Amino acid sequence: MALLLGLLLVAGCAGGESGSGPAAGEAGSGSTSTGEPIRLVAFVGSASQPPTTEAKEAFEAMHPNITIDATFGGSGTLLNQMTLEETGDLYMPGSDDYMDKAEAQGAIIPETSAIVAYLVPSICVRSGNPKNIQSLADMGRAEVTVGLAEAGAVCLGDVSDEVLRSAGVEEQVKANCITYARSCSQTQQLVQLGEVDAIIGWDAFKSWAPEEIDIVPIAAEHLRVRNIPIAVSVYAEQREAAQEFIDFITSQEGKDIFARHGYSVTPPEIQ
Repeated sequence: MALLLGLLLVAGCAGGESGSGPAAGEAGSGSTSTGEPIRLVAFVGSASQPPTTEAKEAFEAMHPNITIDATFGGSGTLLNQMTLEETGDLYMPGSDDYMDKAEAQGAIIPETSAIVAYLVPSICVRSGNPKNIQSLADMGRAEVTVGLAEAGAVCLGDVSDEVLRSAGVEEQVKANCITYARSCSQTQQLVQLGEVDAIIGWDAFKSWAPEEIDIVPIAAEHLRVRNIPIAVSVYAEQREAAQEFIDFITSQEGKDIFARHGYSVTPPEIQ
């Protein structure tokens, strides 16, 4: 009888612990950090490819069940793909003007839009600036070869056109343009690989290839500073998880990642 009572007491204690512990309560919380695997599809302008890749990996490490499939490319091209295919959870163009277009097309949820970082257009030249390019006008000299992003497909292309028109040198510079790139990364590679003497790029391109690229500032009166925004797509099947990624990439941790890659995370002061 004493042995039987002892066994009953042990069984009762074990049953109480298994049903009331913190693990049991958390399992049904519905957090996207646990449970079924979640796949997010993100369309990302390649202007932010290096830091966004790092932020994606950090987020996935914090949320083992979430995988982010990021497609990098020209912001206009990606917006067309997203809307034509009616797919994707996140849209993160390389410039706020393309987020405006996405909102006008009803492709994103406006209240989810947030700013990740800022970009300043600059003249990017080969290391050491062998052609001594000091201004936009210098990009129009006969001996200079130029590469530009394609307007309409890449936000940088639209900005480049605005900058050149503001300076009154669009015709001269485009006469020296030997190729148009369809993404920011392709534009950056033109000068990094020495295919051209200069491009109009973003100031952050210097951090992409510090040994191969130097930056020549553009006069303040011709600048068109842009920001990198992010928003949940109206086609999102995983809106809660998509919002969690937005919250992460715009947090201090996310901003620190972008800052390490040479991006401005506060509005830049233009002299």
